[in-house]
Amino acid sequence: MASVEKGPVRSDAWTPEDDERLAQLVLRHIRTGSTQLKAFEEAAQQLGRTAAACGYRWNGVIRKRYQDEIEAAKAERKTMHAKAHTQKAPSGPTESMQEVIRFLQTYDEQYQRLREYVSAIEREKAELEARVRALESQLREGGAETALSPEQLEEDSRTLFAIMERARKLLADNRSAGT
Repeated sequence: MASVEKGPVRSDAWTPEDDERLAQLVLRHIRTGSTQLKAFEEAAQQLGRTAAACGYRWNGVIRKRYQDEIEAAKAERKTMHAKAHTQKAPSGPTESMQEVIRFLQTYDEQYQRLREYVSAIEREKAELEARVRALESQLREGGAETALSPEQLEEDSRTLFAIMERARKLLADNRSAGT
């Protein structure tokens, strides 16, 4: 029987240590009530991989080996959650309050950036609408010094409609995020 010769090991192959580190990070995030996505992002930084690669490895290989630990982590999270609700509220500022403040600051910054972006798009839209009106006026007068081809008009119209659609979508997203 002929022996099969194996090639060199891939330099980006997952090691048992990588698997263990990923598993411990995901289990910690489960215990603390965090999301697996956050666990994958943290693992990606520590392991030098993408969050998607970590998620793929967890869901495709590692999760099956850690079913008991996953259930234990979920039970621990429920126990901690129940204890947290039975304790008296602390009198001073807490870590969670600081997280809420950071979230609100980030949300406000993103909101301001979106408003600036929407304003810029609205200005661009107004400029393009004015340009279209001027070109249409020139066409109606028939004295257009530079005649535009139907293709150019169609392209300008498509550009205008695309900008209007982007502005509409941004406004709709902004309204749904604000409610």
